[in-house]
Amino acid sequence: MVSEGTDGLAPAFRVPRAPRRKLPWIALALVLVAAAVFGGFRAFGGKDTCGHGIPKVGPAHECIGVTDGSTVFEPSLAPVMAKILAENKRVAASGRPWVSVAYVEPFTTDPQDEATKYGIREELDGAYLAQRQLNDAQLGGRGDTPQIRLLVANIGLRSEQWKPLTDRLIAMTHGGDRLVAVAGFGQSRGGTLQAVQALRAAKVPMMGATVSADNLASAAQVGFFRSSAPNSDQASAAVNYLRQQQAARHGAYKVLVVRDRNQDDIYNTSLYNDFVAAARKTSLALVGGDLEYVSGVDGISNAFSSVADRVCDKKPDAVFFAGRGVNLRAFITAMSAPDRRCQVTVLTGDDAVGVYYDSSESRSVRDRFAANWQASGVTVMFTALAHPDLPGRLYPSDRNPYPGFLQLYHDEFGAGTDNFQDGQAMLAHDAVWTLGVAIREAAGDGTTAVNAGSTLNALVSGGSVAGLTGPVELGSDGNPQDKPMALVRLEPTGAYTFRQVVRP
Repeated sequence: MVSEGTDGLAPAFRVPRAPRRKLPWIALALVLVAAAVFGGFRAFGGKDTCGHGIPKVGPAHECIGVTDGSTVFEPSLAPVMAKILAENKRVAASGRPWVSVAYVEPFTTDPQDEATKYGIREELDGAYLAQRQLNDAQLGGRGDTPQIRLLVANIGLRSEQWKPLTDRLIAMTHGGDRLVAVAGFGQSRGGTLQAVQALRAAKVPMMGATVSADNLASAAQVGFFRSSAPNSDQASAAVNYLRQQQAARHGAYKVLVVRDRNQDDIYNTSLYNDFVAAARKTSLALVGGDLEYVSGVDGISNAFSSVADRVCDKKPDAVFFAGRGVNLRAFITAMSAPDRRCQVTVLTGDDAVGVYYDSSESRSVRDRFAANWQASGVTVMFTALAHPDLPGRLYPSDRNPYPGFLQLYHDEFGAGTDNFQDGQAMLAHDAVWTLGVAIREAAGDGTTAVNAGSTLNALVSGGSVAGLTGPVELGSDGNPQDKPMALVRLEPTGAYTFRQVVRP
């Protein structure tokens, strides 16, 4: 059962009571009808609220708050939210000790941004599967006490509603909600950084899943951890690869940088700064004069038209693209103009997955972009934080956790429905899984009560965790140490071709 929190912003969770059986059948029928009607309002949002105590917040009237799965923030999430709700109800009814972990994402997205919606759905799939493995000792092998309730938290479009959400999350670490940690966080933006700073100040431990901007983690300020490689490691791995290409051609391999100057997007900014620093350290020769654009403003198609002209004029062998996948898509389209089409290899960071539309887009749109890409002469590779082929390269066959994860996915969602090439489900799984292992460490033999503070200490002092994306061994700065990555080639057909393991 979900009731409105004392601050009116989001739900506070209570263990459901057994149903009463004293109503006459007519009264009971009326109650059921009313519940069905009210349930519709709760699922899709009423005039001022989104149901279950979650209000509409901000100029866009977004549903900002925390749910146990009762509120569906976006229709495409309904199947996995139903599974999360069912598992949470089972945990609450079990009578066993439990704690809560919240998974934070911008669950309200741009209506046209179908690729983001698809990626978020994959993340929730992975987070839910980690919950199932943690709650069933036969599935995960890491104990089962305390049980894990997985909560879902909406931080809003571009993470702009970070303040009301973090206020609610901090309040939930006290009392009956038993919140001990937060995972996820979506994209590396200004609002994400502010959310991390607020939760860190409140001593709430966090585990990033797909966020890779460097300034989220800090050796001086403990609290934010991540199970995936940060931008600095991605940039270092990219420089190592490009340096090898230059050495093989005795320096006759030109590398040019294209960068986004949008200062609010801390992913782009840190990726660029890290790449330039790593290039200087290793003496990677760069073509002078970076090419620049600004995302998030009008005229970006025209900007990429100019950038594409200059790329073809400079004739580099490779371009390091310090920007997001959606902008890389615009660059590829610009390079497909008949008077350009110069051969070049683009190397970029993990957000390259955003270059693809998801399966809800029309076949004609996907086919048109694929044809443009093939005509452009652009080859795209990126430092992938996760890929289905990666764990098989990192673990002995008898210690590889991926086959068990894949079987559980098929058991829960059906065979033939998995698509893990972009790694989103694997990354979310590892974030929740790593938190879950720390929670079990904090619980000792299962009799010790766990809170945010003991979970934080377990993360600081913990050892290596076998994740789907590779071993996770957290350093003093909260980042995984020497985390391997996959160098992946993006194909115009929408496939992700594994090339090799790369390291920082």
